Amino acid sequence: RPTVEDGQQTAEALLAAHPELTALLCFNDLVAVGALQACLRRGVRVPEEVSVVGFDDIPLAPLVTPPLTTCRVERDAVGAAAMRLLAGRLEEPGKAGPSHVLFRPRLVVRGSSGRTQEMRAEG
Repeated sequence: RPTVEDGQQTAEALLAAHPELTALLCFNDLVAVGALQACLRRGVRVPEEVSVVGFDDIPLAPLVTPPLTTCRVERDAVGAAAMRLLAGRLEEPGKAGPSHVLFRPRLVVRGSSGRTQEMRAEG
């Protein structure tokens, strides 16, 4: 489940089982917030020891500490594509085959990803 609590529990388990981890790429931003909390509880420094990256770019992402690096997909574009696909299926119900739509997320770099910050400082 993609909740803050699930992110906490999963990150706790991963960090306990694999202390060598250097990054957590999370299902969504809420899970990533939970991962940040788990790191804080375990004394793992973000981003110095572990980078945490979410997916969504919810309004909370820049407000947590450290601000969350995340992947942004334009929700309006996803909604518009879904409506086009639905309208096409309603117009021609017999042609309901698989549809493929590609959305390219944009990486929004904030304070929770350490290596990227180091690379920016070097370049």
